[in-house]
Amino acid sequence: MTSDQRPAHAGSGLAAMGAAVFLAASAAAGAARAANYLDDAKPSIWTDPDGCQHYAVYNGWQGFMAPRFRADGTMDCAARPCLVASADQLFASGSAVIGPEGRRRLREFFRQDRSSSYVIHGHTDNVGAYGYNMRLSVRRANAVAAIARGAGATVSSIEGLGYTEPRASNATAEGRAENRRVEVMCEQ
Repeated sequence: MTSDQRPAHAGSGLAAMGAAVFLAASAAAGAARAANYLDDAKPSIWTDPDGCQHYAVYNGWQGFMAPRFRADGTMDCAARPCLVASADQLFASGSAVIGPEGRRRLREFFRQDRSSSYVIHGHTDNVGAYGYNMRLSVRRANAVAAIARGAGATVSSIEGLGYTEPRASNATAEGRAENRRVEVMCEQ
């Protein structure tokens, strides 16, 4: 069929289809440019004041954030720190064994608190090698978690953070003592 044999409206349909393809290609190119503005941004996890975690990407002038959900569909929130225990009072130096008085106090805490579950973080000072402190902080968090479970509490996660999140300066003995701790986060 030649162009002079086509119906008059056939050319307008081709023009409309051409315009639609052009617009779709332009929109795709615009979306690709828009998606690229965060290519160099570093993704992270941001925790809001209520303890809920969010995936965040920010490049210095624009960003994106979305709530972080658990496998069961609930938001990943550690509502509040409900116990910060000095590692020096619970453990001997370099040890993950909790003494009888520390076990008693922890059992009492977990039996009385009404939280649905707990997140337990172990921390150390910066004396010693990184790997040693990470392993020690995990062992200490696990020791507290074992007591929590023995008291009937649900422990949703355990994390050893070593000396990566100090509360005070590691330059002084007082600061290092404050950094040696186990934190229990209570979930709603």
